[in-house]
Amino acid sequence: MTTATITAVELAPTHDGEAAVVVELTYANGGRSKIHISAPDAALVMARAGVASAMELIGHPWSVLEIRPV
Repeated sequence: MTTATITAVELAPTHDGEAAVVVELTYANGGRSKIHISAPDAALVMARAGVASAMELIGHPWSVLEIRPV
């Protein structure tokens, strides 16, 4: 499995005018992707990572984004 690390975080509006957190992942091979997370889900992600703000997610592994069983 490819390991990815959170390398950037930003806030963005949704089409409904709500806030979303955009997390950029960088993979070991240099690839990048962005994931949009709703504000309620972002709170769960931050709790799982043990951080107080979304910016503190930078440097954490992508696995902190897994807040629901597959």
